Amino acid sequence: MDAILCRASSLMTRSKTTLSFCLARTTTGTPARTAEKTTTSFTTKYYDRRNYSLAIARHVPKSFSNAITMSNGNDGRKIDYDQAKLEHENYLKALRKHIPVLCLPALDDLPDSVFVEDTVVAIGNKAVITHPGHPSRRKEVDSIRSVLQDQLGMDVTDMREKSNSGAATAFCDGGDVLYTGRHLFVGISGERTNQEALEILQEGLGDIEAIPIPFQQNANALHLKSIVTHIDDRTLLVPENDMGHRVLQTIIDASNSGYSYSDVVWLPDHAALSCNVVSINGRGLLAQLVHEEDTKTRSILQEVANERNLQIEFVSQKEAAKCDGALTCCSVLLDI
Repeated sequence: MDAILCRASSLMTRSKTTLSFCLARTTTGTPARTAEKTTTSFTTKYYDRRNYSLAIARHVPKSFSNAITMSNGNDGRKIDYDQAKLEHENYLKALRKHIPVLCLPALDDLPDSVFVEDTVVAIGNKAVITHPGHPSRRKEVDSIRSVLQDQLGMDVTDMREKSNSGAATAFCDGGDVLYTGRHLFVGISGERTNQEALEILQEGLGDIEAIPIPFQQNANALHLKSIVTHIDDRTLLVPENDMGHRVLQTIIDASNSGYSYSDVVWLPDHAALSCNVVSINGRGLLAQLVHEEDTKTRSILQEVANERNLQIEFVSQKEAAKCDGALTCCSVLLDI
């Protein structure tokens, strides 16, 4: 791990241009295309306002089968560790086609630790280390703080140290935070993320307004990004169900009509998991299907990608889904 971090730290001290060239390589060593700071797709309508230069991920822990879950989708089936590792490696391989990945060693005593998204919220050189809502996940954040602050030199705020009462009463999972490049939406369920986290996020991320999006957590909606993610700064992916409509309307109202129904790509109710995608620099899109034979959802996502000239790749996360995991959960994209 030290060798990996030393190399990352060394690279991060170089100029932005050199960094992009050195880091942006595929697994075969071929330089990947890099985007300008404000990247557009090949149309003038859609914009990706963030230029990611590095992704942080973590290997699957041996204790993964003990990960917490509120999902009914696993039908009582135990997580297959070997299959989970294979799916995660395929996920990392897909990511590396578009962005370099720093994959940290597994934390075998922390079953949910592969879901690194929940440990930090980062925009530019600023990062807020979270205080996860579930007590069993709170030991995951220390190693992430070390990497971001000590190795990558980021400006880090630790939510655990910022609560008004002196005790760590603010809590937040990164999966509840959706930054489209124009707005920072924070899902408030009261279970994994609470109202007190808003002010800390806003301060730590450079006074970006944190907009609360209340929602009722349930077995199909652990986090805000279990319901909605974005493809670009305007296009939202939302499931065609009551929860999707409620959350979308809240987003429209809270952003002063910064989004509209015409900006939404609706996916079938049964395909809510497919609303969680990873969009990278206006060029790549990682997507997932609940069932491989779901040709309707595949066709919708493929059409959306074609319209924006995005290279789409469908990546299976079936084992992670058994414990409420999805694509965005397994990485943190940094635009540093």
